[in-house]
Amino acid sequence: MDETVRIKGSAREGTTAEATTPRKRVKTYEAVNKASATKHAYTRGGSKEVEAAEARPYHHGNLREDLVRCGKQQLSEIGLADLSLRRIASSVGVSQVAPKHHFGNKEGLLAAIAASGFRDLTEFRFSRLRPSMSAEQRLRTLLSSYVAFATLHPSLFHLMFAPQFRSPQTHAELNEAASQSYQTVARAAADYLAEQGRADEVRAHEVARVAWMCMHGVATLIIENRINPLGAPKVNREQLTNQALDLVFAGIRGQIGI
Repeated sequence: MDETVRIKGSAREGTTAEATTPRKRVKTYEAVNKASATKHAYTRGGSKEVEAAEARPYHHGNLREDLVRCGKQQLSEIGLADLSLRRIASSVGVSQVAPKHHFGNKEGLLAAIAASGFRDLTEFRFSRLRPSMSAEQRLRTLLSSYVAFATLHPSLFHLMFAPQFRSPQTHAELNEAASQSYQTVARAAADYLAEQGRADEVRAHEVARVAWMCMHGVATLIIENRINPLGAPKVNREQLTNQALDLVFAGIRGQIGI
């Protein structure tokens, strides 16, 4: 009786041991394998964007500039329609919340990119000036450089004049950069008028505004590939730019009486 009980008890203990210990081991082994597989999947392409972000160093004080630079690059590569805060943040190696600390929203980042574009335009213009140039040559170079910059950076050029940036109070940085770009032309126009013996601050702004508008139209038509209407003699970009500049300066001379 006791032996029978002991044998049954042993059988029950053996069953319990076999039912518990191996299952725990199997479960633990499976959990380790699952974690390992997840890790390998993660590091070997399961999440390339996050992997790339982890590989990048932590950003310090230049994060705002990096976001603008990266946004400008992506703008030229994929266009405005596909540009997103998430994509830009991932490329820089930060969370998608990080850009909001600097720009508030996507429009704020776009305005910063556009402001950077105007600063690039001003720098590009100055790079083409030479000390030996006359006032007329400087003004002409500033105007032709506007067209050249636009054709080199069409997506950025369109963004710089996007309709959502009409409020000076909302986008102060953008409006300041755009104003500085315009003032560069206004000063050159004033120098040109002074060189012609017709110094006039008000007229200098008239010349700068009208000349800029003319070249903006030329730049836009070139970007849109609309410079050769049906039935008109064909011209290339450089020819059209020079024709427009010749007419602008002829108009200025006629207006000021020289």
